[in-house]
Amino acid sequence: MSEQATSLGAVGEGTKFGPSLLLNRTIRRRVEDALVYIILILGMAFTLLPLIWMISASFKVPGDILIYPPRLWPKPWTLENYHHVLRKTRFLRFVVNSLIVCFSSISGHIISGSLAAFGFARLRFPGRNIIFMVLLSAMMIPFQAYMIPRFIIMRWLGLLDNLVAVFLPYLFGGPFYIFLMRQYFMTLPLDLDDAARIDGCNTFQIYWRILLPLARPILVTVAVLDFLAAWTSFLEPLIYLSSQDNYTVALGLSMFKWGFGGIVEWGPLMAATTLSALPPLVVCFGGQKYLMGGIAATGLKG
Repeated sequence: MSEQATSLGAVGEGTKFGPSLLLNRTIRRRVEDALVYIILILGMAFTLLPLIWMISASFKVPGDILIYPPRLWPKPWTLENYHHVLRKTRFLRFVVNSLIVCFSSISGHIISGSLAAFGFARLRFPGRNIIFMVLLSAMMIPFQAYMIPRFIIMRWLGLLDNLVAVFLPYLFGGPFYIFLMRQYFMTLPLDLDDAARIDGCNTFQIYWRILLPLARPILVTVAVLDFLAAWTSFLEPLIYLSSQDNYTVALGLSMFKWGFGGIVEWGPLMAATTLSALPPLVVCFGGQKYLMGGIAATGLKG
């Protein structure tokens, strides 16, 4: 009888305090989520503040950009900075040059790199693992180590002050992108190759018709990463290019920084920097659907 009463009392106590405990847990969870969101929003605002100030300064008149205390909101608004960049400088020429370099480099990495990655992932030949290890070791060599030899080669080829010198080394693939594509190809089942060979496909047809369409996520990932690298590259164009008509966007922005006639024009500099940030943003948002999936899939099989 006493045990039954104790159990009934425990049930009554649980019924009495259960909803209050559940309510406290819900409130605590919501408070924790709110604190996390507040911290993330503050971090995002701190990170985006320079970008916001850059965009704001691009719409300001020259006298309001460096005033103290700084004013974030332009007053008055003006498009003169963008007009100056687009009409009175070679910025559009810089954009065209950068696009030529980017798309040429991307084509080389995707075509040559995917062929090399397919060979490392699907073909069996003597010394395959040794060659792949040599390829990976090339990733550890910094650009500064082979910068001068590459310059000498470009001079010997007569390609100095030519856009070809900037993207020519990347027409044959890059170690990092070959590694990414090789890892992705290894996640695809070998049964696809066997089924294709039964249907009469040769090795190249397996690569072109079977595996390459399935590798769209990693191909988009490589294209996005290489576009960002080629678009923001400064040192290589600086080494090979000397005339302003061949400058890329990165080099063109340095002209605004150095100033025309020794005077830094902050308004046009902010406008040109804002315009130069638009293509990478468009490419990243356009490839966002495949970007994370392509990177994640490369680590599934060694």
